[in-house]
Amino acid sequence: MSDLEAKYFVRSFLNFIQNQIAERNFSADIVESLEVAQQCLETAYDLPNGDPEGQASQSEFDENHPMAAVNLFELFQNSCIGVKISPERKLEAENIKNEGNCLMKEEKYQEALIAYSRAISLDATNPVFYCNRAAAYSRLGDYQKAADDCKMSLRYDPSYSKAYGRLGIAYSKLNNPKAALEAYQKAIDLDPDNVDYQNNMSVTKQRLEEMNNAPTTAPPNPLAGFPNIGNIDLSAAFNNPAFTNLAQRFMTDPTMHDMISSLQNNSSMESIFETGQQLVSQLQNQNPELFNSLRQQMSNVARGGTGDGNNPGTDGTPPNNQPPSH
Repeated sequence: MSDLEAKYFVRSFLNFIQNQIAERNFSADIVESLEVAQQCLETAYDLPNGDPEGQASQSEFDENHPMAAVNLFELFQNSCIGVKISPERKLEAENIKNEGNCLMKEEKYQEALIAYSRAISLDATNPVFYCNRAAAYSRLGDYQKAADDCKMSLRYDPSYSKAYGRLGIAYSKLNNPKAALEAYQKAIDLDPDNVDYQNNMSVTKQRLEEMNNAPTTAPPNPLAGFPNIGNIDLSAAFNNPAFTNLAQRFMTDPTMHDMISSLQNNSSMESIFETGQQLVSQLQNQNPELFNSLRQQMSNVARGGTGDGNNPGTDGTPPNNQPPSH
């Protein structure tokens, strides 16, 4: 929809509002609210509002244009309320739908979509038009719009099995096998002998079972295989929930981002030392228990221990070089 078309559409809606104010016995407060809404829409869409200053940039909008006089409510009645659609109008819509079917056979899907949309504009109550347009959307790869059209079709005919079948296809393409399965089941309930529905349902069931039975893999450990510092297993430290939670907070902390960016831009020993001090300070403030645990492990490693503060070192010598206890 072009900007100019949007202006004419909004103007037709504003005409409806003005007619409602004139025809209905609204209270003064409601009338005032509707008038404010009109002014807001006129401003948003740059529409003429009777103010000479507001019409300086309205040369493209012509109040005498046929589109400016469209009765939006009349169109709504003619298109959406079936009893008011004349037989001639219904026949015209049916002929346009048939043109769309021919275009689909010729694989002219975009042209077919336009034809079905024209048919819907003439008769918006026909479920076949929406279902056929859903097929065109599917061919064009727009599966969300295909699903939406299938749902519109089912609003007008809840027993339309083909609409359920195409809804199942759309959901499958949208990677929603559970919803697809429900749609196929309803299609089969309405048309039990349809082989296509049965095959699609079988394939969807298998896919859903594969998804449910797929093993859940743990996220890769970025420190796996990383050399230890002394006897501290960095890989095991990464699996410590306290450590991972703290790491996640660090990664989302804007201050940490600024510190790392500064370190990348300035790799001098002074900047590295300063950044390290800030990281240590952050760790100590946010999780003092984890900080003290890591500091204790580093202290034990420096003394030749295992890093847990209790067991002897790898050479059999206890911490502080004390003789082994018996």
